[in-house]
Amino acid sequence: MVSKPANLLNLLHSGKLKRHVPTATELETHLREGNNGLADAALPGISDTGRFKNVYDAAHAFSMVAFKTLGYRPDDKQGHRQILFTALEHAVPATERDRGLFENTNRIRNLLEYDGSFMMSEMEMEELIRATRNLQEEAVLMYRQWRKAQQ
Repeated sequence: MVSKPANLLNLLHSGKLKRHVPTATELETHLREGNNGLADAALPGISDTGRFKNVYDAAHAFSMVAFKTLGYRPDDKQGHRQILFTALEHAVPATERDRGLFENTNRIRNLLEYDGSFMMSEMEMEELIRATRNLQEEAVLMYRQWRKAQQ
């Protein structure tokens, strides 16, 4: 079995990931955007699609933190979000059980953005929020470890 770090290197060599040296400011911006997205998703009266977009954007922001603290970022080409969510378990092993959820969420986002259709049950939304909060915790820990290593 190929190790998680080896899988990230394979993605680097394939061109799907790039090497990246992050700054504290960009990581903090991603964390703030993710935190705001989760908070906004909980606002009373928000539409289902608005709630989804906020949680999805939060998951994307926390994923960026995870990859960047490890020295990677996705390529800017089309499909970079799919690569982030597909490879997330290699950057954040604690998300392995949620891989299918994040991949499906990306498909739902694409349908919403490009076809105008949205279908997600309340139970699926709650699962996405739970998974995104888990990712948030992991991203914050990774950021703290990264900051400590920079000192």
